[in-house]
Amino acid sequence: MNQPETGIARRYLEETRYRRRAMGEKSLAYPRAPLYKEYPDAAARLSLDPEAVRRGADLWQCLAQRRSQRDYLDRPLTQVELAALLWATQGITGGMGGYQFRASPSAGALYPVETYLAVHRVEGVAPGIWHFQVPDFALELVAAGDFRQPLSAAGLSQSFLEEAGAVFIWTGVLNRARWKYRERAVRYLFLDAGHICGNLMLAATALGLGVCPVGAFFDEEVESIVGVDQKTEVALYLASVGPLA
Repeated sequence: MNQPETGIARRYLEETRYRRRAMGEKSLAYPRAPLYKEYPDAAARLSLDPEAVRRGADLWQCLAQRRSQRDYLDRPLTQVELAALLWATQGITGGMGGYQFRASPSAGALYPVETYLAVHRVEGVAPGIWHFQVPDFALELVAAGDFRQPLSAAGLSQSFLEEAGAVFIWTGVLNRARWKYRERAVRYLFLDAGHICGNLMLAATALGLGVCPVGAFFDEEVESIVGVDQKTEVALYLASVGPLA
């Protein structure tokens, strides 16, 4: 006889189901987090061009050619390539009724996922951890330095995380979605991160770049690298990017 599952994953799925009979019930309220995160005291700030290259292969070709690529050339990414990837993942594409929409979808247009970059080799961008400031389409320096080894170690010693030109690091700001969706919001954090990474892979394929998504990492180590508090903002997903070998 099959025994009922009692692990935390099963309990979470059960507790966050939508059920018609319970849709009107009140649950624990959460404060509403700001829609955008900023680093006003960042040591450096770099504005990028949101109109960066919008060229590349046909969509259907990109879908057919997309692969998880772990081998990269030893040349830096260009700022134009980086700007194009940022626009394709989190760039603002329009708005309606007070909402701003981005290139990737988000539940309730709340966009609880933040983008950080571990820059290893990008032309004109100092190595370090940078935060993508969405409304101004700019990078804010969180921490300068060479993070290749600690990031690779945090990613279960996967060496391609050191060899990439940059690594996208996505975190989730819990209360940016939880004030509306309560505990079910955690589902949407991971869905949103998946949408974003899907866009990254297609855009990179169009530009002749390689991407490898990474879900295997030591959460606290990644959170420490980007400097988030692990309570209100948590690591969700990584993706290495570099010129194809």
